[in-house]
Amino acid sequence: MTFSIHFLLCNLVIAVLAGMLLLLKRIFKKYLTADSRYHMWYIFTAALFLPFLPESLTQNDWMQDLFYNASAALITAPVEADHIASSTSSASASSVPSLGLYDLAEAVRSTDFSDFSRIFTLFWLAGCALTVLYYLLQIYRIHRIRKSGYAVTPETEPELYDLFLSCRKELKIRRRVSLYTSCSLTSPVSYGLLFPTVIIPQDLDILLDPRDLRFIFLHELQHCRQKDAVLNNLSCFFQIIYWFNPLVWYCFAVMRCDRETACDHAVIRTVGKEHAAGYGYTLIRYAENLGRKSFLSPLSLLGGEKEAVMRRIREIAGYRADTPLNKARSICILLMSALFVCTAAPFLSVRTFGAASDSYADVPAEAPGKSYEENTEYVDLSRYFHGLEGTFVLYDMTDRHFRIYNEELSTRRVSPDSTFKIYSALFALEKGIISPDSTALPWDGTEYNFDSWNRDQTLESAMQNSVNWYFQELDRLTGYSALSDYYREISYGNCNLTGGIDTYWAESSLKISPVEQVLLLADLLQNKWGFADENIRAVRDALFISETTVGKLYGKTGTGSVNGQNVNGWFVGFLENDGHMCCFAVNVQSGADTDSSAAGNISGSTGGENVSGSSAAKIALEILAAE
Repeated sequence: MTFSIHFLLCNLVIAVLAGMLLLLKRIFKKYLTADSRYHMWYIFTAALFLPFLPESLTQNDWMQDLFYNASAALITAPVEADHIASSTSSASASSVPSLGLYDLAEAVRSTDFSDFSRIFTLFWLAGCALTVLYYLLQIYRIHRIRKSGYAVTPETEPELYDLFLSCRKELKIRRRVSLYTSCSLTSPVSYGLLFPTVIIPQDLDILLDPRDLRFIFLHELQHCRQKDAVLNNLSCFFQIIYWFNPLVWYCFAVMRCDRETACDHAVIRTVGKEHAAGYGYTLIRYAENLGRKSFLSPLSLLGGEKEAVMRRIREIAGYRADTPLNKARSICILLMSALFVCTAAPFLSVRTFGAASDSYADVPAEAPGKSYEENTEYVDLSRYFHGLEGTFVLYDMTDRHFRIYNEELSTRRVSPDSTFKIYSALFALEKGIISPDSTALPWDGTEYNFDSWNRDQTLESAMQNSVNWYFQELDRLTGYSALSDYYREISYGNCNLTGGIDTYWAESSLKISPVEQVLLLADLLQNKWGFADENIRAVRDALFISETTVGKLYGKTGTGSVNGQNVNGWFVGFLENDGHMCCFAVNVQSGADTDSSAAGNISGSTGGENVSGSSAAKIALEILAAE
């Protein structure tokens, strides 16, 4: 799943999350203190970080399964199947059909969102750029206002400064807070985290009496004391990132109202309930001069929309001191909200996209005493590919020697398609979902296009007929978290399962190179991961295809399609001959340089149709028989 698709899906989850938090605030309004209503927005802001966090920090097995299943349903359709029927006949290049190495592929991944993803990404970045420019303009305006204002000091305005200083001491604020007056403002504002600053309109001390000024100073200094600049700047950042999501903007507008209400209550707690009416009258007397809402601004404004100011005045008029019971209830509701966000975390988090390389660059294992160059033989096998773009990798486990055709493609990571089923089965065996003696899963009655799928399956029959539903069910029962851990344990390609637990392997997020395929098969046969020996044997037996003239053949095909066009074909496996083991992988891909007429020589059809597991198997058997 691309970042843009994931980000859009996360916005849907964030919309639900925001709606739930707003609903909680409404339902428990009378139980929440003003401070708690404001602090709830810190929880919402934390949730906005989640789409950019690595999934390892927020793993939750069953919920991740649910999210990836749901996301996969939105962007994919059922995927391909490959078929290998066991046989006891001898293999040669001409006997491929007798081995049953052909595909039953019909239902495929049907939609390619790459164009949409690119368009959305450009659109999103353009919107971010515009909102960043506007935010920087706001910062510049604030800078200009401060520069054009006058600093209030003991020398310039001794009485005003003394009143401001006494308010600062009353709130026990030890750090320095600068005070300025400006004729460019109609409402007091505060801002700044490292260097907190309060700016008031010029001549405010003439318009208001000392009591009203004290109330205003206490209000603005409360913003500094509570470090509201943190949430102010975070809200600006997320309004830039989520500029296209109106619910995010609405939530931060509500947050600003809750911030001012919390500040009002803090001022009343400081001056005493008996002065609440006086504080409210200050807002009323000054209401005509209070500033309107500021678009994408890091400022804490005393004013706001008239409706919001009147709501605050009603809250001040009905002010009641917070009781211990109310505080306890508020803490419980906040914890419930935090728990709700934590529960939603797996729906939002994601592995860092693009973190895994699309190429496998590690040097393959070397034989003792041999350099990499001496250990690898590059051969020209293009004649076997009949114009198809592809690669062949053979690894002799005895000599630890590689034979590689097309070095570039041999290390390029692509989707494994149905070859993933080798390891899906192994993980399910290790997890205890199935056992070597009991691998059967019942058919649920869903009608598929292939008769061989429409019945109960064992591991052997499911592997031979490449029955998607069998391995998808194994993955679901294994669980996303355990599955992800297993893939990392064996270092399977990029280990990225974000494409959805049902479809991560089908031209989606999981990718692996042919070189990695043969090295993993070698590790499987040697059981380097310390899995149960009987589980290794069960998977190995399920991969058996035929006795051939060059030894016992084991393998698995895979075909990947996008928008009805085959784009990827695999055949991976190993040969056993008198205890001598060779692992191999053939991968063919559709490309602009593919010679369709030449490719048609494989089976008499076009090149696009020949990019399949069947054609890869035919190529592999031709090479193994001749080379």
